[in-house]
Amino acid sequence: MPETVNVIVPVKRMSPKGEHCFFGYYDIPAADEAGRHLCHRVQFRDRLPRRGDVAELGWLALPDNADAEPDGIFHPIAETEAWNFQQSSMAQWLASEPDACLFNTFEHEAYGSRIHDIRTGRGRLLPLPVANVSRDGTKALCINMSRLFDFRPGYGYEELPDPFADVAQPRDDGVRLMDIRTGNNRLILSLAEIVEFLEQSGERIGGKKVLVNHITFNPSATRFLLLLRTFPEPGKRWETFLVTSDLEGRNLRRHNVWGIASHYHWRDDDGMLFYMNVSGPNTLELALVRDSTRSIECIDPAYFRCDGHCSYSPDLRWILYDSYVDSSTPDFLRNLQVYSLERREGILLGRFRAGPLTPDNNDLRCDLHPRWMPGGTAVTFDSIHEGYRGLYWADLSGVVGR
Repeated sequence: MPETVNVIVPVKRMSPKGEHCFFGYYDIPAADEAGRHLCHRVQFRDRLPRRGDVAELGWLALPDNADAEPDGIFHPIAETEAWNFQQSSMAQWLASEPDACLFNTFEHEAYGSRIHDIRTGRGRLLPLPVANVSRDGTKALCINMSRLFDFRPGYGYEELPDPFADVAQPRDDGVRLMDIRTGNNRLILSLAEIVEFLEQSGERIGGKKVLVNHITFNPSATRFLLLLRTFPEPGKRWETFLVTSDLEGRNLRRHNVWGIASHYHWRDDDGMLFYMNVSGPNTLELALVRDSTRSIECIDPAYFRCDGHCSYSPDLRWILYDSYVDSSTPDFLRNLQVYSLERREGILLGRFRAGPLTPDNNDLRCDLHPRWMPGGTAVTFDSIHEGYRGLYWADLSGVVGR
């Protein structure tokens, strides 16, 4: 069984051979301008992390070019017990503090986030775990990670029970805004308030239990989007509601997604790239949604026929995309691809073996989660095609430079 198929660009493993290493999600600053790429190293990949399981956080050196071989050296930074296989510890570089990274942690029987300066070795603890950090590195959006674990174990943390587990739509839980410089934070939008707004806008949620699953600032951090989801009833899929808000939890806007909205990426302060129901049930497409006008522009429905992790290149000329496992082939391959917005043409960069997915191992899956590197001519991704979790670098200069 081949490990890779149809690879047309140079691909190199950055992480040590045979060790389980990964970064995590696709829309987080993974590498800094000095060429240091954050990475997690763990001792297993065949089960979900349990209380007390530790992930090492470190960094790897990006290759200088396609001819250079990565040194494969893992430079340790810290350890954390607040991590998972899909979004890791939310580790990321901070634009506001050179040489500093931020990651979620579990210390003193509480979740938090820690800022660590890799040059001085000094750090500080913040009182909440982060779900998203503004691009300038000064503020964070925070949600209930225990509630998220109850909803999707592959995304939340197991260490603490949800204090609102028995409350379907709590008024004391929801979205908190935290100042990264001071740790000061406040609840700006409760789950109850989000449901009330949606009900007033014509949605029908009733008494269903809800949570915020994904949440992200726009580039200037003047507004944010969130995906509110219902805990699924037996035999049914959860429902998704797309809401945007200002940083006071006001001026809310509902975007109609007919119950399904998946991966996304902010193009600019007003444009959101989304894989979603566009014009009604069973019409899933990739589309650019304008927050201010609620207008929707579909992007090549003939090409984007399956869900994937989408992101714009730094120059906004390309969309980076991947796929879930193609179960129609015996090799269970995942696609890595880019799409030229100028030429309206997709390019398959390669296919990587992943293994079959079942309901029992879905949260253990290794999505490629491809992410752009600074400069926009290379990407990195996580993969298990060599038989272990590895972090890989791909040179796209021969493709995006056309």
